[in-house]
Amino acid sequence: MTRVGKKPPRHKFFLNPYQDARFTSCPKCDGKTKLRKFPLLIHVDPLQPVVVNKTCRYCPYCDLIIAHRDEIEQQLTYLFMQLQPDMIGNNYLIIGTLDKADWRRSMKKPLTFEEMRAYLHDFKKVMSFEPKRYMWVKDESE
Repeated sequence: MTRVGKKPPRHKFFLNPYQDARFTSCPKCDGKTKLRKFPLLIHVDPLQPVVVNKTCRYCPYCDLIIAHRDEIEQQLTYLFMQLQPDMIGNNYLIIGTLDKADWRRSMKKPLTFEEMRAYLHDFKKVMSFEPKRYMWVKDESE
């Protein structure tokens, strides 16, 4: 896997495409997930890096961040509606996280893409999960 960031990789990542599954339990270890904010670096085509401080589900035991796709897209739409409406609906890729101190610094003075790369932690691993499906059981009283 090609690394973009200059800092060591950290966290496993899952972009949840399911609106009906919110993963309040970790799909890997079945432990309860916590809510935690992460400054996520998102690359929006063409060549538009954006850092979003996003509340995500997080499993501290598995070091797994779970971001919900619909929430990310809603936040990007709101951001670009104000700044660049022509960017709404473009493809995007969530690359990694920044340290909170670096994110705060970027809020005061915008960073170039090379500066962002210097502060970026790529993900250790990008994962995929399917939600648990429940079986319908025939009611015997009928």
